[in-house]
Amino acid sequence: MGKTSSGFGIFIDEMQDLDDELLGALISVQHLAGQKGWPFFIIGAGLPNLPGKLSATRSYSERLFDYRTIGALDHASAADAISLPMNRLGAHLEADALRALVTAADGYPFFLQVYGKAVWDVSSSKTVNLDDARLAIEIGTEQLDAGFFRSRWQRATPAERQYLRAMAEDHDEASSTAQVASRLSRAASQLTVARSSLISKGLIYAPDHGAVRFTVPGMSGFISRQFDE
Repeated sequence: MGKTSSGFGIFIDEMQDLDDELLGALISVQHLAGQKGWPFFIIGAGLPNLPGKLSATRSYSERLFDYRTIGALDHASAADAISLPMNRLGAHLEADALRALVTAADGYPFFLQVYGKAVWDVSSSKTVNLDDARLAIEIGTEQLDAGFFRSRWQRATPAERQYLRAMAEDHDEASSTAQVASRLSRAASQLTVARSSLISKGLIYAPDHGAVRFTVPGMSGFISRQFDE
Protein backbone atom coordinates (compact mmCIF):
# COMPACT_ATOMS: atom_id res chain seq x y z
CA MET A 1 0.00 0.00 0.00
CA GLY A 2 1.40 3.38 -0.96
CA LYS A 3 2.09 6.18 1.48
CA THR A 4 -0.83 8.22 0.19
CA SER A 5 -3.35 5.50 0.98
CA SER A 6 -2.02 4.19 4.30
CA GLY A 7 -3.17 5.11 7.77
CA PHE A 8 -2.84 4.15 11.41
CA GLY A 9 -5.78 3.38 13.66
CA ILE A 10 -6.09 2.50 17.34
CA PHE A 11 -9.21 0.57 18.37
CA ILE A 12 -10.05 0.77 22.08
CA ASP A 13 -12.85 -1.04 23.89
CA GLU A 14 -14.08 0.13 27.32
CA MET A 15 -12.32 3.42 26.62
CA GLN A 16 -13.76 5.03 29.74
CA ASP A 17 -11.51 2.77 31.85
CA LEU A 18 -8.26 4.30 30.55
CA ASP A 19 -6.33 6.27 33.16
CA ASP A 20 -6.29 10.04 32.74
CA GLU A 21 -2.64 10.21 31.70
CA LEU A 22 -2.95 7.69 28.88
CA LEU A 23 -6.29 9.06 27.73
CA GLY A 24 -4.91 12.59 27.70
CA ALA A 25 -1.89 11.50 25.66
CA LEU A 26 -4.08 9.77 23.07
CA ILE A 27 -6.36 12.79 22.73
CA SER A 28 -3.34 15.09 22.35
CA VAL A 29 -1.90 12.91 19.59
CA GLN A 30 -5.27 12.84 17.81
CA HIS A 31 -5.44 16.62 18.07
CA LEU A 32 -1.94 17.02 16.63
CA ALA A 33 -2.72 14.53 13.85
CA GLY A 34 -5.71 16.60 12.84
CA GLN A 35 -3.58 19.76 12.68
CA LYS A 36 -0.83 18.04 10.70
CA GLY A 37 -3.15 16.10 8.42
CA TRP A 38 -1.79 12.74 9.56
CA PRO A 39 -3.93 9.67 8.80
CA PHE A 40 -4.16 8.77 12.48
CA PHE A 41 -7.48 7.67 13.96
CA ILE A 42 -8.80 6.61 17.36
CA ILE A 43 -11.89 4.42 17.26
CA GLY A 44 -13.22 3.89 20.76
CA ALA A 45 -16.19 2.18 22.37
CA GLY A 46 -17.40 2.70 25.89
CA LEU A 47 -20.21 3.41 28.30
CA PRO A 48 -22.48 6.46 28.09
CA ASN A 49 -20.19 8.40 30.43
CA LEU A 50 -17.33 8.29 27.89
CA PRO A 51 -18.01 11.66 26.18
CA GLY A 52 -18.00 13.38 29.57
CA LYS A 53 -14.71 11.76 30.54
CA LEU A 54 -13.09 12.74 27.25
CA SER A 55 -14.20 16.33 27.69
CA ALA A 56 -13.01 16.41 31.31
CA THR A 57 -9.60 15.08 30.24
CA ARG A 58 -9.13 17.52 27.36
CA SER A 59 -11.76 20.22 26.90
CA TYR A 60 -11.21 20.33 23.14
CA SER A 61 -11.91 16.60 22.71
CA GLU A 62 -15.54 17.28 21.83
CA ARG A 63 -14.29 18.71 18.52
CA LEU A 64 -12.13 15.70 17.72
CA PHE A 65 -14.61 12.83 17.82
CA ASP A 66 -17.76 11.86 15.99
CA TYR A 67 -20.04 10.26 18.59
CA ARG A 68 -22.41 7.45 17.69
CA THR A 69 -24.88 6.03 20.20
CA ILE A 70 -25.41 2.28 20.03
CA GLY A 71 -28.59 1.38 21.88
CA ALA A 72 -30.53 -1.82 22.42
CA LEU A 73 -31.53 -3.94 19.44
CA ASP A 74 -35.11 -3.56 18.26
CA HIS A 75 -37.47 -6.51 18.58
CA ALA A 76 -36.99 -7.77 15.03
CA SER A 77 -33.18 -7.62 15.19
CA ALA A 78 -33.13 -9.30 18.60
CA ALA A 79 -35.40 -12.07 17.34
CA ASP A 80 -33.14 -12.63 14.34
CA ALA A 81 -30.07 -12.76 16.59
CA ILE A 82 -31.54 -15.74 18.43
CA SER A 83 -33.54 -17.52 15.75
CA LEU A 84 -31.38 -17.31 12.62
CA PRO A 85 -28.33 -19.18 14.00
CA MET A 86 -30.61 -21.91 15.37
CA ASN A 87 -32.54 -22.14 12.11
CA ARG A 88 -29.29 -22.69 10.23
CA LEU A 89 -28.63 -25.67 12.50
CA GLY A 90 -32.06 -27.15 11.86
CA ALA A 91 -33.85 -25.95 15.01
CA HIS A 92 -37.06 -23.94 15.17
CA LEU A 93 -38.36 -21.69 17.94
CA GLU A 94 -42.08 -21.46 18.47
CA ALA A 95 -43.36 -17.88 18.38
CA ASP A 96 -44.17 -17.61 22.09
CA ALA A 97 -40.79 -19.10 23.02
CA LEU A 98 -38.92 -16.62 20.85
CA ARG A 99 -41.00 -13.74 22.22
CA ALA A 100 -40.19 -14.75 25.82
CA LEU A 101 -36.44 -14.89 25.13
CA VAL A 102 -36.41 -11.55 23.32
CA THR A 103 -38.39 -9.90 26.13
CA ALA A 104 -36.05 -11.27 28.79
CA ALA A 105 -32.95 -10.04 26.92
CA ASP A 106 -34.46 -6.55 26.53
CA GLY A 107 -32.46 -5.93 23.37
CA TYR A 108 -29.08 -6.25 25.10
CA PRO A 109 -26.73 -8.22 22.79
CA PHE A 110 -24.84 -10.09 25.53
CA PHE A 111 -28.09 -11.20 27.17
CA LEU A 112 -29.27 -12.51 23.81
CA GLN A 113 -26.12 -14.61 23.64
CA VAL A 114 -26.61 -15.95 27.17
CA TYR A 115 -30.28 -16.85 26.73
CA GLY A 116 -29.69 -18.15 23.22
CA LYS A 117 -26.98 -20.53 24.42
CA ALA A 118 -29.10 -21.62 27.37
CA VAL A 119 -32.15 -22.45 25.24
CA TRP A 120 -29.97 -24.40 22.80
CA ASP A 121 -28.52 -26.42 25.69
CA VAL A 122 -31.84 -27.20 27.41
CA SER A 123 -33.94 -28.03 24.36
CA SER A 124 -34.43 -31.78 23.93
CA SER A 125 -35.76 -31.53 20.38
CA LYS A 126 -35.34 -29.36 17.33
CA THR A 127 -38.55 -27.54 18.17
CA VAL A 128 -38.06 -25.10 21.03
CA ASN A 129 -41.25 -24.46 23.00
CA LEU A 130 -42.23 -21.99 25.72
CA ASP A 131 -41.25 -24.35 28.53
CA ASP A 132 -37.75 -24.61 27.04
CA ALA A 133 -37.56 -20.82 26.85
CA ARG A 134 -38.70 -20.35 30.45
CA LEU A 135 -36.10 -22.82 31.70
CA ALA A 136 -33.42 -21.13 29.58
CA ILE A 137 -34.35 -17.74 31.00
CA GLU A 138 -34.08 -19.11 34.53
CA ILE A 139 -30.69 -20.66 33.84
CA GLY A 140 -29.43 -17.65 31.91
CA THR A 141 -30.51 -15.24 34.64
CA GLU A 142 -28.69 -17.33 37.26
CA GLN A 143 -25.55 -17.19 35.13
CA LEU A 144 -25.85 -13.42 34.67
CA ASP A 145 -26.40 -12.95 38.40
CA ALA A 146 -23.36 -15.06 39.25
CA GLY A 147 -20.99 -13.28 36.88
CA PHE A 148 -22.16 -10.28 34.86
CA PHE A 149 -24.13 -8.50 37.58
CA ARG A 150 -22.25 -9.71 40.65
CA SER A 151 -18.91 -8.50 39.30
CA ARG A 152 -20.39 -5.01 39.06
CA TRP A 153 -22.04 -5.22 42.47
CA GLN A 154 -18.78 -6.25 44.13
CA ARG A 155 -17.02 -3.16 42.74
CA ALA A 156 -19.29 -0.94 44.82
CA THR A 157 -18.60 -0.04 48.45
CA PRO A 158 -21.33 -0.59 51.08
CA ALA A 159 -22.34 3.09 50.84
CA GLU A 160 -22.45 2.89 47.05
CA ARG A 161 -24.57 -0.25 47.22
CA GLN A 162 -27.14 1.62 49.27
CA TYR A 163 -27.20 4.27 46.54
CA LEU A 164 -27.71 1.57 43.90
CA ARG A 165 -30.45 -0.03 45.98
CA ALA A 166 -32.28 3.29 46.18
CA MET A 167 -31.97 3.65 42.40
CA ALA A 168 -33.35 0.14 41.89
CA GLU A 169 -36.77 1.32 43.10
CA ASP A 170 -37.09 3.03 39.71
CA HIS A 171 -36.30 -0.27 37.99
CA ASP A 172 -34.16 0.45 34.90
CA GLU A 173 -35.52 3.94 34.34
CA ALA A 174 -33.60 7.11 35.17
CA SER A 175 -33.62 8.10 38.84
CA SER A 176 -33.79 11.62 40.19
CA THR A 177 -30.75 12.29 42.38
CA ALA A 178 -33.02 14.24 44.73
CA GLN A 179 -35.37 11.26 45.02
CA VAL A 180 -32.48 8.88 45.67
CA ALA A 181 -31.27 11.17 48.45
CA SER A 182 -34.77 11.31 49.91
CA ARG A 183 -35.00 7.52 49.97
CA LEU A 184 -31.71 7.37 51.84
CA SER A 185 -32.76 10.19 54.21
CA ARG A 186 -29.71 12.16 53.18
CA ALA A 187 -29.03 15.50 51.55
CA ALA A 188 -28.08 15.23 47.89
CA SER A 189 -24.79 17.00 48.65
CA GLN A 190 -23.88 14.21 51.08
CA LEU A 191 -24.10 11.64 48.29
CA THR A 192 -21.95 13.44 45.74
CA VAL A 193 -18.90 11.30 46.44
CA ALA A 194 -20.82 8.02 46.14
CA ARG A 195 -22.52 9.19 42.93
CA SER A 196 -19.24 10.34 41.35
CA SER A 197 -17.50 7.11 42.31
CA LEU A 198 -20.28 4.97 40.80
CA ILE A 199 -20.06 6.97 37.58
CA SER A 200 -16.27 6.58 37.54
CA LYS A 201 -16.63 2.81 38.01
CA GLY A 202 -19.03 2.66 35.07
CA LEU A 203 -21.96 1.37 37.13
CA ILE A 204 -24.21 4.37 36.51
CA TYR A 205 -24.20 7.43 34.28
CA ALA A 206 -25.94 10.79 34.19
CA PRO A 207 -28.32 11.01 31.19
CA ASP A 208 -29.46 14.47 32.26
CA HIS A 209 -28.71 17.03 34.93
CA GLY A 210 -30.02 15.79 38.27
CA ALA A 211 -30.58 12.24 37.02
CA VAL A 212 -28.71 8.94 37.10
CA ARG A 213 -29.28 5.61 35.40
CA PHE A 214 -27.74 2.13 35.39
CA THR A 215 -25.30 1.55 32.55
CA VAL A 216 -26.65 -1.96 31.89
CA PRO A 217 -30.27 -3.18 31.79
CA GLY A 218 -31.43 -5.62 34.42
CA MET A 219 -29.24 -4.25 37.22
CA SER A 220 -32.27 -3.18 39.24
CA GLY A 221 -33.70 -6.69 39.01
CA PHE A 222 -30.44 -8.19 40.22
CA ILE A 223 -30.31 -5.79 43.18
CA SER A 224 -33.89 -6.60 44.10
CA ARG A 225 -33.16 -10.32 43.98
CA GLN A 226 -30.16 -9.87 46.29
CA PHE A 227 -32.19 -8.12 48.96
CA ASP A 228 -35.16 -10.45 48.54
CA GLU A 229 -32.83 -13.33 49.31
